[in-house]
Amino acid sequence: MTLCGLVKQPVQRQARQLRRQAFSCTAFRQTTAQIRQPGAKVFAPLLENRPAFRITKPISVIREPQQFYKQLVCGIRQARQRICLSSLYVGSEETELVSELDQALQRNPNLHLSVLLDCLRGTRTDAQGMSSATLLVPLVAKYGAERVQIYMYHTPALSGLSKQAWPQRYNEAFGLQHIKAYIFDDKTIVSGANLSRDYFTNRQDRYMQIDSRQFTNYFAGLVHTIGQFSFHMRAGDRVASYRLEMPDEMADPTQEPRVFVREANERMALFLEKAEIEHAMAASNVGVSDTLVIPTVQMRQLGITQDEAHMSEFFHLIHKFAQSHECRSLMASAYFNFSDQYKRSILDSASRWDVLVASPQANGFYTAKGISQFIPNMYSIIEHEFLHAVKAQGREDISVQEYVRPGWTFHGKGVWCYLNQQRPQLTMIGSPNYGYRSIYRDLEAQVTIISGCSQLQDDLHREALSLLSHSKAADQKELRQRARNSPLWLYGLKPFIMKKM
Repeated sequence: MTLCGLVKQPVQRQARQLRRQAFSCTAFRQTTAQIRQPGAKVFAPLLENRPAFRITKPISVIREPQQFYKQLVCGIRQARQRICLSSLYVGSEETELVSELDQALQRNPNLHLSVLLDCLRGTRTDAQGMSSATLLVPLVAKYGAERVQIYMYHTPALSGLSKQAWPQRYNEAFGLQHIKAYIFDDKTIVSGANLSRDYFTNRQDRYMQIDSRQFTNYFAGLVHTIGQFSFHMRAGDRVASYRLEMPDEMADPTQEPRVFVREANERMALFLEKAEIEHAMAASNVGVSDTLVIPTVQMRQLGITQDEAHMSEFFHLIHKFAQSHECRSLMASAYFNFSDQYKRSILDSASRWDVLVASPQANGFYTAKGISQFIPNMYSIIEHEFLHAVKAQGREDISVQEYVRPGWTFHGKGVWCYLNQQRPQLTMIGSPNYGYRSIYRDLEAQVTIISGCSQLQDDLHREALSLLSHSKAADQKELRQRARNSPLWLYGLKPFIMKKM
């Protein structure tokens, strides 16, 4: 039985199997000869040269978009010292969310608000001329830049004449601020979700709340460090008008991109080095029941490749483990556009793999107009090519599942790793989609959670099963037909689109 096969059965039968299977997702059976190695031991090398945090309070696994929104509002209402939001954008329709921020600032004179967005996406206007920037600037005007800081990161890859040539939306292909983290005092919600209505209603993502002052200080520090080399929003003379100013000590990425990259790299390298020193953790100090959290960032345009190295080490570790033990991993992404190195790592891994991606109908581009409407077709072509490679290598233990839920889209991403036990001992959650642009173009951050806590392992397992309950196995015949129905010019544009989407 595959990892996904379990969720297709009646609930009563499923419950019985959950009780009696040693590894319920795959019907793996633990023998007395097998040793249950704790995740902390297997994944100990991931602690090297990276900050790590021991989490002593329960981690909350949020399952649905509506719960995510309620938790955001609850965090805003309860915050007394700081609110720090990092997202690609805030939906221009989110007046209710901004009203909650306004009321919180009114109630608590000591409360400070920081928001990090992408400059290109955050200033893109809708049909009414509204944007994230016009939505948030009244808070700057009302409470001042001392209490409300709005950072707008701009990629150095779009500058000079090229910035003038590329229109809104299409210019975002050059690179974005893609980190998603939502901080309320000492709690952080790590997610891949943005702050807009579909992410609060029918766009499925992942969300976890971590209650730790040290960990939250790290993420707040990350946001403010990026803020040092981002544009700062200032209120204009008219209502909802604004201007963007780069700090005096920083080069403008649209005018001096090379100087900007050097200066931004220096600031990020200093932040990461300090975090690694202050939060170093020796594997010998880790207990079997400890829960560890390792944050990693990827900013290749700025010369920062921490998460890329982290993922490479992770693939190496599970391959090594799976050579002598049972091991199954699940990897999810909103888009089937994994980088070549990640696809190769899965194909060559000794571990069993399930891959969960959006079906065409659950793809965010499914109802798009123009060239974007063909993007789901392109992902089907890539998916078909991958399954062909799986078959060519004789890998019957690699499957692809498509998320299918009427009226919903899928934006979840991350990893669940089951060693030779019945529950996942590691998960990764954050902003990367594991594609080309996640590695080479965007600012990304994800969190690796290594858990020896049985309750958290159960919650992670239920989360995986919940997502898979809305999936179906990808069918090569159907994928072949989708590919045939795609326009021929799409094949020519595929290499370009793969690097931009």
